Amino acid sequence: MPLPIVAIVGRPNVGKSTLFNRIIRRKQAIVESTPGVTRDRHYAEANWSGVSFTLVDTGGYLPVGEGDELMDSVREQTLIAANEADLIIMMTDAVAGLTDADQELTRIVQKRGCEIMFVANKIDDASRLGMVWEVSLGIGDPYPISALNGYQVGDLLEGMVDRLKELKPVAGSRSDPHELALAVIGAPNSGKSSLVNKLSGEERMIVSDIPGTTRDSVDTVIKYHNRSIRLIDTAGLKRKRYGQRGLEFYSTLRSIRALERCDVAVVLIDGTLGMTQGNIRLINQAVDQGVGVIIGINKWDIVEKDPKTADEWIEKWRWKAPSLKWIPIYFISALTGQRAIRVVEEAFRVKDELNRRISTTEFNDTVVKILSRTPPPAIKGKNVRVKYAAQVTSKPPTFAFFARYADLVPEHYKRFAERIIREQYTFQGVPVRVVFRKK
Repeated sequence: MPLPIVAIVGRPNVGKSTLFNRIIRRKQAIVESTPGVTRDRHYAEANWSGVSFTLVDTGGYLPVGEGDELMDSVREQTLIAANEADLIIMMTDAVAGLTDADQELTRIVQKRGCEIMFVANKIDDASRLGMVWEVSLGIGDPYPISALNGYQVGDLLEGMVDRLKELKPVAGSRSDPHELALAVIGAPNSGKSSLVNKLSGEERMIVSDIPGTTRDSVDTVIKYHNRSIRLIDTAGLKRKRYGQRGLEFYSTLRSIRALERCDVAVVLIDGTLGMTQGNIRLINQAVDQGVGVIIGINKWDIVEKDPKTADEWIEKWRWKAPSLKWIPIYFISALTGQRAIRVVEEAFRVKDELNRRISTTEFNDTVVKILSRTPPPAIKGKNVRVKYAAQVTSKPPTFAFFARYADLVPEHYKRFAERIIREQYTFQGVPVRVVFRKK
């Protein structure tokens, strides 16, 4: 099930990033006293009292005409986050007082019709509680907190999860455990809707050459050889309303939700543009989510090529992302349907691999035996020896290696262990997790 999205919004320098870091319990967002430091958005999964949610830190909102072009882009991303959120935390600075920007942003988020929590920040102790009502925005009782020292943040989180529990289940959730949930993700205008149309055999999506035509994620359920497939198309947004930076941010939010719901993600790349860092970030996002991944190089029918072009593509990919060379690549045309069915067949295979289990005996007789011949390097005079290992979960396959001084195992050896696992069992298209634990 996709996690609900909670967006923290407010004008610059009210403490949004500080609250974000406190809730996720690590310093992921940059915090400075200079207004506008947070420009690109931050996302993180958080949990409180057993309720998980995706927390979004947004840049500071200023009305149109205030600030430079960069601030205009930050404003766009703030509005996008508010538009996508299930719950909005509207944050103000109780010490600085109420501003026109606070009131304007409040009017905007109220039009969303979703849950809103009003937070008055920088209330460091009970002596400042009187300041809260001076910044009241008329959207319910305010939560007085100090994001910096944690004062009453626990009360805010309790109120937040109470509201999240009341949210209606997301439409389109799956009831058939054997169904393949296939997400089609990619940059705007990479051909996502065209591929869904071709696979479903009908024009269920609006397809045009304007980036971001699709506004909402739409599930399409089809049958292939009596097997059910739920195609999850992800949305873009029209440039008329949001600029390029905002467009990318919106697509990222949609991709997060799609990845939380799918078994396998097809990452579409426009073959006429080539592989970009944005493509690699999206692929890494899918890998981090633990879903199966397939790369589709789209528009192959119009790419200028010779017999070696596909091989050159693959070589460039291995050079740009050597740790991700286990992801299968297909050169397709969503418009003509070239190799589109092969992508579906590969997705079924990847899902099976995602659920694959290796017996403990077999795993120790193969992988552990190989690793015993090349043990981790000695650190501080302590020799690490793997005693035994086992697969602890699937989706994605996760393998635990038990050893003395397991906490001393370096990251490069974990990557080496993953490589040995793939040499023995392939797991093509599937992320593999490797952990070392004390014996």
